[in-house]
Amino acid sequence: MNQTATQSMLFTEHFSWLRIMDQTKNQFKELQSRLEESIPQFSYSGSMARVEQFQNRFIRQREVIDELRHDIKQHENHLEEMDQPNQLLLLTHISLREQFNRFYDLFIELERDFDEFLA
Repeated sequence: MNQTATQSMLFTEHFSWLRIMDQTKNQFKELQSRLEESIPQFSYSGSMARVEQFQNRFIRQREVIDELRHDIKQHENHLEEMDQPNQLLLLTHISLREQFNRFYDLFIELERDFDEFLA
């Protein structure tokens, strides 16, 4: 595979990650709204600690999105500066992929936990 094709594949994967993170960020807005709507029922049941835990998890996940987005953009900048991706850039990309996958797995887990909490 030539270097241009490799760079194109990396950028395509970046684009996909960024799109998914944008969608996830919008989903967090929806989850936050659902949580805010449910606060009155939980304030009487003594579950406010759980509500606060979810609020904190939502905040942290949004921070992770921002940090990961920054790292991806930095990686894109490095890719653009190089004529061809080198071993370090490829290893960085693999690391970003692992971070993205971990982020997304945690998001799915959070969403599932939240749905179970509201049920």
